[in-house]
Amino acid sequence: MMATRRGVIEVIDFHKSFDKKTIHSGVNFYVRKGECLGLIGGSGTGKSVLLRSLVGLEKPDQGQILIDGKDIVPMREAELVEIRKKVAYAFQGGALFDSMTVHDNLAYPLREHSKLSTSEIDKQIQEQLEEFGLLGTDKLYPASLSGGMQKRVGLARAIMMRPEVVLLDEPTAGLDPYNTKRIQESILSLKSRGVTSILVTHDMPTVYAVCDKVALLYEGRIGEQFTIEQLRQEPPGIMSQFINGESA
Repeated sequence: MMATRRGVIEVIDFHKSFDKKTIHSGVNFYVRKGECLGLIGGSGTGKSVLLRSLVGLEKPDQGQILIDGKDIVPMREAELVEIRKKVAYAFQGGALFDSMTVHDNLAYPLREHSKLSTSEIDKQIQEQLEEFGLLGTDKLYPASLSGGMQKRVGLARAIMMRPEVVLLDEPTAGLDPYNTKRIQESILSLKSRGVTSILVTHDMPTVYAVCDKVALLYEGRIGEQFTIEQLRQEPPGIMSQFINGESA
């Protein structure tokens, strides 16, 4: 498939309401291959709704969502399965299967969607655990892991299928500095492999550490968008107000 001229991901005139309450009223943005976009905004501005829409878990009332130039909005569930192999979603809480060990959580997408042998799956899992600093946890259950480790396992599982795009929903929320640093390193590792990502977060130090550009979701639209370099120069307007805690 051919990528669009603007990006691997392109959201065009996205509108969404719930129970007559308008959440989005014409959101537009794009992300180029290998970029990490930080999507920030106040609570209730619909950041997670946008992420969920990028894998077809929500449908806009109006607008287009282009992945590699294909509009996923009209796609049926069978077609979306193929999209979800290339666009991974790392849920905020990790969303691990409580009844499965770490090994089986990581093996699940490969068993369901690949033709790898058991030994190939085991090898890939061990490589992933090593990369995420999780060696020795494969026989543990999620309840035995700290919140930070659960998030790291959740991210590790999200990328088991070697996706082209990773959507990260508050991956560092509530984490200590050590686990925050490990998540940042994992995102940077993905970028080094050319993976495109969108990071929804309130954690501005992580935005500065891993993102190429930042978009502020404000009053139903992208209010402002800057590169990290521009952001470091303290741009005026609502972006600066938001970052400095002067704007809801």
